[in-house]
Amino acid sequence: MTPKTLEEKIGSLLVKKGLTLATAESCTGGLVAHRITNVPGSSAYYVGGVVAYANEAKEALLGVQPATLAAHGAVSIETAREMARGARQRLGAGVAVAITGIAGPAGVTPDKPVGLTYVALSAPGVDASAPDVELVERHLWTGGRLENKEASAEAALRLVADYLRKRGSKGFRDHWGIPERIMVEFINEPVGVDVQMRPDGTATPLGFIWQSRRYLVESWGRQRVETKDGHTWRYYLVQTAGGETWELCRDIETAQWRVTRRWAGGPQAV
Repeated sequence: MTPKTLEEKIGSLLVKKGLTLATAESCTGGLVAHRITNVPGSSAYYVGGVVAYANEAKEALLGVQPATLAAHGAVSIETAREMARGARQRLGAGVAVAITGIAGPAGVTPDKPVGLTYVALSAPGVDASAPDVELVERHLWTGGRLENKEASAEAALRLVADYLRKRGSKGFRDHWGIPERIMVEFINEPVGVDVQMRPDGTATPLGFIWQSRRYLVESWGRQRVETKDGHTWRYYLVQTAGGETWELCRDIETAQWRVTRRWAGGPQAV
């Protein structure tokens, strides 16, 4: 029978690749572990999980450094990364995924709104000689508390599935670039873009302004076209100064642009 749910697909991929999984959860309160263990036979590949809600639990159970929490807070790239790394090491798993965020409505700060969530993955490199993979995604959900928890759990499972599908393939490097310590920020916000129009009607992005800062496009590469919600979008992978890589998309019908993703932790081949 072909696996249908995301949890079933992850289980099938873990068995196929000979890997095990561990989870470290804060704001989701064990929801990822619940979904994984809904699959019959998941004991063959799921090692276990830790729900570390308080900072003291993150330190004692997952090895998150007090200095990390003091400098960056519980909801941060750095804490999510150490949670995933700690779960993988302490539970002896091949792959670990961690989630920390602000489900709401309390716990917000001026720079950390309700819905801000970081999902991190720690896993082996693409081959025996490659360094470990550490990936972190930033999400900003807009629902209520339960909706934000469900969205975070779904994002964590999708990150695991995406890693497992692309592990050891050229597609892995194409998707994440150099597979170590790369933070993918999911943005999906309108953005102003300077473009050069080609004779065939396609647009080449030259630069853009996001959060009051101007970015100049130094190179651009892969493009893809996607149709959804009655609109056709053309996506561009571009690189700006300092080695940051972005995904921009243009609504072909309205010519409106959005910035959808940023790879802020390392270079990305375009």
